[in-house]
Amino acid sequence: MTETENIFNGNNDIYAYLDECGGYGFKQYNQDSPLFIIVAIIVKSSDIELIDKKLQDIRNKDFNNSEIKSNNIKGNHKRRAKILDKIKDLPFSFFAFIADKRAIFTDHGITKSKATFYKFLNEKVYEELRSTYPSLNIITDEIGNNEYVREFTNYVNSNRKPITLFDKEFFKVVNSKTTNAIQLADLIAGTLSYIYDDEKKKKVPNNIHFLNIINTKIAKIRFFPQSYDKSLFEHAEGSPDYDRNIVQIVYRKAIDFCNRNINSNNEDIKRQVFVLNYLLFRYQYNSYRKYIQTKELMRAMELNNFPKISEQVFRNKVIGKLRDNDVIISSSTKGYKLPSSEKEICNYYHHVNSVVIPMIHRLNLCNESLKMAEGSKIDYLDKTNFKALKKLTSVYRNIIHKPDL
Repeated sequence: MTETENIFNGNNDIYAYLDECGGYGFKQYNQDSPLFIIVAIIVKSSDIELIDKKLQDIRNKDFNNSEIKSNNIKGNHKRRAKILDKIKDLPFSFFAFIADKRAIFTDHGITKSKATFYKFLNEKVYEELRSTYPSLNIITDEIGNNEYVREFTNYVNSNRKPITLFDKEFFKVVNSKTTNAIQLADLIAGTLSYIYDDEKKKKVPNNIHFLNIINTKIAKIRFFPQSYDKSLFEHAEGSPDYDRNIVQIVYRKAIDFCNRNINSNNEDIKRQVFVLNYLLFRYQYNSYRKYIQTKELMRAMELNNFPKISEQVFRNKVIGKLRDNDVIISSSTKGYKLPSSEKEICNYYHHVNSVVIPMIHRLNLCNESLKMAEGSKIDYLDKTNFKALKKLTSVYRNIIHKPDL
């Protein structure tokens, strides 16, 4: 049993193990990465012992019992992929905050000092974690010479406060050499740099896709400055998987909904905003624009502390309500996505067609049989509540009874 396992006894308590990748430097990106990445490994208290044991096995077999660190792998991309494949099924998720220092330098006034920059990052990361989990245990590496960790420790100690009377929080600094989950945070942070740092990404072979391996472990990734425009229109013109006009209208509708509802306290709307942001995240990266299964979206909500709901409620109160608010979401047997091509729009239309037309057909058969039995004296579709259905079945009958010209 690890030293942090006994802090709280509840199985719903969450442990967030933090580490970072990158530095403060804003002037010379040939030495410093343009990205500053903070990762929190999220583990339920009931899974800590298993996580620790499995990670220790990986340390023994793949790191000769030394630390699981991204720098111990460096540019050996096959080795990194192999190790990530081993950890992808472990019971954890991660939250990441990725700051692009190039954009911050030109657009924001938070770079005047290292302390100001770190304070800004600390506020964003701490608020994200604190607002999501009522029973939160934050574990970071020993202070040592790590300035960011020192600033984060100072920030948490100065700003920690419960959101409700039932909240619990614990903050502890430990030695990463003996805390495997912090080493995992280091590995994930370093891997994200090979996904989002343009220069490092160029060195990864085309047949290795780190994001594909770890995507199911993502609870949330926040970018600062938040922008989905950077790679939104990277597709070559004429690609069958891309239509610029569709991409633009789908993107605008989604962003507009998020902007209008980001501060809503309504639980259903908060779910809608979260799911739409999840879809937008996948939409941003063209190489990973694929349909997302309902189970993955629902699992992501649970990882972000939303109460569990049924698939029927998810379809009606999340996806359905988003569509009611003019958000364009394509669906198929493979799941949901924000469409970027005519094919994906047609997938949605085919899906609706396969559901609605058979239902209208069956309703029409039912109504005709009842009318026949009643000698055409009663038409249940004449009732006030069914005016729309009356018109639909009338149009349907006109179509199927119309002779071919």
